[in-house]
Amino acid sequence: MNLRVRICAVLGVFVAVTTVFVLTLLWTYGVLLPGVVGGTIVFLQYGTVEFDPLRLPVSWATALVLVGGFLAAQTYYGYRRVLSGTHGVAGDEDHAVARTVRRLAMTADVPEPDVRVVADEAASCYTVGRLTDATIVVTTGLVEALDADELEAVLAHEIAHVANRDVTLMTITTLFLEIADRAYHAALLARRALSDPGELSGGDRVAVYWFLPLVVLTSVFVAPILWVFPTIADWATRTLSQTREFAADAAAARITGTPMALASALVTLAETAGTPETDLRTARTRALCIVPTDPVTGDETALLPEIQQPTDETTRRANVTSWLEATTPSGPVHADSSDTHPPVDVRVRRLSEMAAELEGTA
Repeated sequence: MNLRVRICAVLGVFVAVTTVFVLTLLWTYGVLLPGVVGGTIVFLQYGTVEFDPLRLPVSWATALVLVGGFLAAQTYYGYRRVLSGTHGVAGDEDHAVARTVRRLAMTADVPEPDVRVVADEAASCYTVGRLTDATIVVTTGLVEALDADELEAVLAHEIAHVANRDVTLMTITTLFLEIADRAYHAALLARRALSDPGELSGGDRVAVYWFLPLVVLTSVFVAPILWVFPTIADWATRTLSQTREFAADAAAARITGTPMALASALVTLAETAGTPETDLRTARTRALCIVPTDPVTGDETALLPEIQQPTDETTRRANVTSWLEATTPSGPVHADSSDTHPPVDVRVRRLSEMAAELEGTA
């Protein structure tokens, strides 16, 4: 299944799951919980109860409007949500990273994305998008860690995500994963209040104090239903992310003509990246990054480190080959604790094969 078909399939699943999610919230709080409470009271008084579970508290037209509004809000706010911790600076900064992105965008024939360089030692890079808008976030640590060719290859990888039109879908699916997970977490308030009351927030304590019956009913009846949504959203995000990384690697190699530059960049990033956490709520935006790391946020800077001169191709190939030979199935790089990305060594081997093919046809 090629990338475009996979994107359409995931988009269809996403729209369907979002629709069911909205309808489920309407049904649980507009039909199920009132039916349980009212039905119990009527049964205790009259010994009988009438309950129609196959209905909604609003008309189907209203429900569809709510679903459409929810989808539109995700498309609009997903972009802003991911970038909310990254603050741009006034003015049009024309630095080396921005110039490289501009040139790559012209080569790939895509609208030029915005560029934000965040002052942070962590070597990280990711792209978020909303329809025709896209923003590439790069850290100063990434600029310091890579040479000029490697940095260009990483930026070409991000441009490829924009050209493949997968960045917008990834942005809104990661937002939905966050929404679904938070809804499920909130539904478990009664259980959390019993198991670990010291960890409750101020809002949680107010809800337990003033709305205890609703909190208990939500944990008993609603939480088991909401559990399925973060699970499906997580699957959709990871399924698309695996495919899109291979496609972006290949596209970046074609754009720059130097597959080994991206391969050596991935090696450097794999060695400098820490072990990612496995908590679902921290993993939701990791799929946006070039390697599985948590996206870095902060204030944009116009003071870039000096970009290193490119390494000669022979040395680069020797370093990549040595790294591949040193990795084993039990090593920390291959045994990636996050399945949002393919294993780095698999990506590097594919790029090495592309480089060999290019040399063979030269």
